[in-house]
This record gives sequence, C-alpha cells and structure tokens, in this order.
Amino acid sequence: MSKSRLIAGIVCALVFLAAPLSAVADGDGPGATGSYLFKFLGVQAFTGPGTFVPGLATLNSDGTLTAVTGSDEAGPSSLFLVKNSAVHGSWFKTGPRSVGANGLYLNFNPATNEVVSITKLRIAATFDKHFESATGTFFMSIFVCPTFVTCPDPLTGAPTIPEAPTGQAFTLERIR
Repeated sequence: MSKSRLIAGIVCALVFLAAPLSAVADGDGPGATGSYLFKFLGVQAFTGPGTFVPGLATLNSDGTLTAVTGSDEAGPSSLFLVKNSAVHGSWFKTGPRSVGANGLYLNFNPATNEVVSITKLRIAATFDKHFESATGTFFMSIFVCPTFVTCPDPLTGAPTIPEAPTGQAFTLERIR
C-alpha cells in the first residue's frame, strides 16, 4: 500500500469516526451524550404524587443508547405484569436541545421466565441549556409472541398493541 493511500485511509477513518461526535456535541460540552438518572412518572396514578420508577439511561457518542428501570427486574407484580430486559436502541438530535430515540426491550413472564412480547419505544426529550437535565415523553407499542420462540419482528411488523396517542412523562438528570 502506498503512503498516500494509507494517509487517505486514515483521514477517511477519522472523518467517519468524528461524524457521530459532531452530531451530538456542541459548544456547550458533550451535548446530550452521557449517563442520566431516569424517573418514569407514570406510576403516580397508582402510587401517589411524588413517586416514580427510577432507572438509568446512557446516550453514547456513537448514537446508541442503553437503559434500565426499576421495573425491569423488580417492582410489584400488581403494577408490572412482566419483567423486562434492558432497553437497547439508538438516539439522534431533533433540534439544538432536543433528541429523539428508538429502542427495544424484551418482556418476560415472571413465572416461566419465557419471552412473551417485545416492546418498541419511541422517545422525545428536551434538555436544559447545559444538558444537565431533560423532560420528555415516551411511547410504547407491543409485539406479542405466540410462543417464546415465535416473536414477531418489531423492526418490520405491525404491533399487536399500537402506541397510545398520549405518551408517558419522564425526567433525566445527568449523573456527575
């Protein structure tokens, strides 16, 4: 390989690697990239004002995300009829201080530990000026599995239970 080809290859690789970072960072630091304490406010109707389901969410610089909530492996069975895997997905900027995201997680029957459905999330969040906190809404659609090995494809199929017109509120606070 010639020296000029090697240099051109390195430059192309650097441009490719830098693209996701420039898409998420701004002059105010890392932008939305980082880890957050997540508070799902939807259970307040069942448990009273001031209560929330805690969780953790990480927005990675490559545009991927992972999240877990207190309902994933715990929580009262009267409120949470399934146990969930962690959320895996991708996120993207939708404005100077806002992001959108899409994710998936598996739902398990707590008695048999078998997959019974897959939940697809659509998320919208707006951050404060310094990306220290955010408020947002998430929407869920559910793909019911006829058996634990015959789940529909949530990337191409129609959901068994489409997302509701009104989403669930949440907040984020950056972990420092």
